[in-house]
Amino acid sequence: MNSADAPRDERSAARPALLADLAHEVGGALVPGDPSGGPVVRRAVEDHREAGPGDLFVAQQGGRGHGVEHAAAAVRAGAVGVLTDSRGARALGRGIGVPVVVVEDPRAVLGPVAARLQGDPARELTMLGVTGTNGKTTTAYLLEAALRRLGRRPGLVSTPETVVGGRREPSAVTTPGAPRLQELLARMRDAGDDACVMEVSSHALDQHRVDGVRYDVAAFTNLSHEHLDYHGDMASYFAAKARLFSPELTSRAVVVVDDDGGRRLRDLAGRRGVSVLSLANHPGTDASWHVVGERGHDTFRLRGPAGELELRAPLPGEHNRTNTAVAALMLLELGVPPAEATAALAGPVSVPGRMEHVELGPGWPCVVVDFAHTPDALASSAAALRARTPGRLVVTASSGGDRDPTKREPAGAAAVASGADVVLVTDDNPRTEDPAAIRSAVLRGVRGAVAARRSAGLSVPEVVELPTRRAAIRFALEAAGADGTVALYGKGHEQWMEIGPPGGRVPFVDRDEVLAAAAAITCARSASRTRP
Repeated sequence: MNSADAPRDERSAARPALLADLAHEVGGALVPGDPSGGPVVRRAVEDHREAGPGDLFVAQQGGRGHGVEHAAAAVRAGAVGVLTDSRGARALGRGIGVPVVVVEDPRAVLGPVAARLQGDPARELTMLGVTGTNGKTTTAYLLEAALRRLGRRPGLVSTPETVVGGRREPSAVTTPGAPRLQELLARMRDAGDDACVMEVSSHALDQHRVDGVRYDVAAFTNLSHEHLDYHGDMASYFAAKARLFSPELTSRAVVVVDDDGGRRLRDLAGRRGVSVLSLANHPGTDASWHVVGERGHDTFRLRGPAGELELRAPLPGEHNRTNTAVAALMLLELGVPPAEATAALAGPVSVPGRMEHVELGPGWPCVVVDFAHTPDALASSAAALRARTPGRLVVTASSGGDRDPTKREPAGAAAVASGADVVLVTDDNPRTEDPAAIRSAVLRGVRGAVAARRSAGLSVPEVVELPTRRAAIRFALEAAGADGTVALYGKGHEQWMEIGPPGGRVPFVDRDEVLAAAAAITCARSASRTRP
C-alpha cells in the first residue's frame, strides 16, 4: 500500500526539531554549542520577510548579495537560529544573538532540512517529475487529468498553476524554493491528495530546490537552446537537467531520445542505476518504445515491450503526440495497466497558455495563445497550425529582455520557417532592456530566413514590426481573415508584461487583449457602416 493510502492518523505531520539535531543531520557545526540541544525549530525560511517565531533563517549567497545581510531582521521577527556558510558566519560574528549552524553549502542541505521539518511529505505522495526544455507543462497537465480519471487525488506544481486539494491558484515560479515546495507538499498531504505532478526546472535542479524529494517516476522531454543566460552553456544546462536522473532523486525514468541530450541522458541515468524507459518518434532510433502513425495526425500508436497503446493527443502537433506518449509511459511505470492508461489519457485537457484557443465566433480567425518562446517550440507549434489552416497563418515573433540574447535571431528564423503568411515582430517582456533593440535582434533572424527562402525559390511571408503587443494583436486579427489562424507566441498564461526594473509588471493577458481587440474592430466596422 502506498503511504498516501494510509489512514490520516498514521500520516506524519510537521515535525519541529532541536537545532542541534538538525545541525548533526546535515553535518554542520553549531556555534555556539548548546548542551541542551538548542532552540526548537518549526520551519526553515529563505526570505527574511517571511520569518516568524521558531523559524530557522537560511542565509546563502544570492545573485545580488548574501542573505546574511538580512539575518538580524529575521531574528527580530522571531527566528531562533541561522543556517549559513563560513562566509556568512564570519560576517555575523557572535553578535546575532541566536545559534548559527555553519555548513559548506546551505543550498545543498536546505531541501532535506525543510522536508524534515514538514514531516517528509513527499514520502506520502506518489511523486511524478517532468523536466526538459519544452513540453513540461503540457505533460504535467496530461498526467494530472489522467490520474483524476483513474480515481486518484493529484496535486500539481506547474508554471501556470498550483493545485492543492483540487483548488487552483496561480504559480509564481515553475518550481518553488525548497522551503516553499516542502510546505506545498505538506499542504497537499494534509488536504488528502495522494499524488503530486511537478514540473522540475533546470534552475530548481541547479539550486537544489527539489533535494529532499524522491520521485517515483521522472521524465525528460527534450533539450534545446534555452536559459543560457543562467547556465552559461549547453553542457551546464544538460548537467542541471541530469541531476534529476540520479538514485537520490528517482528510481525510474522515461527519457525521450529524439535528440542528443536525451540519448546521453538515457545512458547516464542507466550507468547511475536508474531504470530507464526510452521513447523515440523515429523507427530507426534505438529505444524501448516508439511512436507509430502518420505524422500530422493526433491519433497514434505507442509500440513497445507491453504491446501497442492506441492514443490521441488532446492538443495538435507532433510535440504533443510526444508529450502524450511520455505521460502514458509514466503511468505504465506506476503500474497502471495499458488499457486503463489509454482510457485515462483519452479525455479532453485544457492547458493554460498552451495551444489555448480564444473563441471569437463566426467570421473571425482561429486564435491560439501559446507560451512557446524557444525556437524549437515556436517551430513545432506553428507547423501544427499551418497544417490545419486553410487560409492565412499569422504568427508573432518576440523575445524577452534580460534573458539569453542568443536565441532571439533563431526565434525570428523559426517564425519564418513555420510557413506563416505574416510574421509580426513585437514585444514580449522587455524587462530592463530597450524593446526596440530586442525587436531588432529578432528582425535580423526573420530577414535572414526570408533571404534564404527567397534564394531557394520558396514563398516568403509578409514581415511587419509593431512596437506594442496590443497593436500587433489587433493587426493580426484583421490580417488573418475568417479562414485564417493567429498564433500569439511567448506569453501564454502570463497575466502581466514585465517592464522596467525587477518586479515592474503591467497587467497584460493575451486572451483578454484578443477579446478587447475584437470588440474594438467590431465597433469600428459598425461605425463605418453607419457613417453617411
